[in-house]
Amino acid sequence: MSFEKFVSDLKHNAFDNKGSPLGYIVETEIYTMFSPLEAIELPLILDSPHSGMNWPTSVRTVATDTQLKSGWDAHVDRLWHSVVGMGGHLLCAHYSRMFIDLNRAPEDIDPQLLDYLDETCRPTKYSDRGMGLLRKFALPGTLMYDYKLNHIDVMNRLNHYYLPYHNALRIKLDALHSKYGGVWHIDCHSMKSIANKMNIDCGAPRPDVVIGDNDGAAADPAFVDVVEDAFRKLGYKVARNAPYKGGYLVTQYAVPSSNRHSIQIELNRALYMDEKTFEPNSNFNNIQGDLATVTLMIAKFIRSQVA
Repeated sequence: MSFEKFVSDLKHNAFDNKGSPLGYIVETEIYTMFSPLEAIELPLILDSPHSGMNWPTSVRTVATDTQLKSGWDAHVDRLWHSVVGMGGHLLCAHYSRMFIDLNRAPEDIDPQLLDYLDETCRPTKYSDRGMGLLRKFALPGTLMYDYKLNHIDVMNRLNHYYLPYHNALRIKLDALHSKYGGVWHIDCHSMKSIANKMNIDCGAPRPDVVIGDNDGAAADPAFVDVVEDAFRKLGYKVARNAPYKGGYLVTQYAVPSSNRHSIQIELNRALYMDEKTFEPNSNFNNIQGDLATVTLMIAKFIRSQVA
């Protein structure tokens, strides 16, 4: 089933060939949450914070659409949609990470972007490279704005676009943990096949898959091993924590000692899309099928943990 038909069927309360509903969908301006039938539900949630390309018409940027798309995790939500049929939840953002990056701390703001003094700004290494909560550069040397951002704009981005996504994720994580005694979270991304000057591995070719668990601090090693082994058995070149250890969405919600596990998965864009046109390539369906196999292995592991 295609992702588009899957979404359409959920929106119209469609049923499978046995008369059972396919699942449930909650759609807001900011995000879409796909949820499985309760009978097959697992304490598993995948989120795709950079899958959106919406941009408010009231906010002006000097970056072109193509430049904005360079930060888009194109089609990642489509690639992972099989998780819902295996008992997991899938949360997908609608707005561009170039507008506000959901995978950053809310205070990770470069004060030079602002037309006011904000003592709560705590810029990190991401802001230092022009890619904090509020993006300075679309691409190396390519500015996002030719003006300073005002307080009303910044607070609106936080309150209207950032917090609702994080609240939805946090509420679902808490509910699953309360119900099952544990929860497993995968933050889903894509990466350029070769890093640019804004990346810490500038100029380096990337592996097929990078799994980040914050150097072992964000998840049970057995869980990470299951994910890595599943990719390797399918023939993928996999790296762990290099160059990506996991961003804010992993470090913020992971507490392995409380049976809350978070990892980040980065997929090399060249595997499934044309990096110039952002369109799926001829291998897209194969990658989507392989991710369904990986997801099945993840679901089996989680089911064994909560049985």
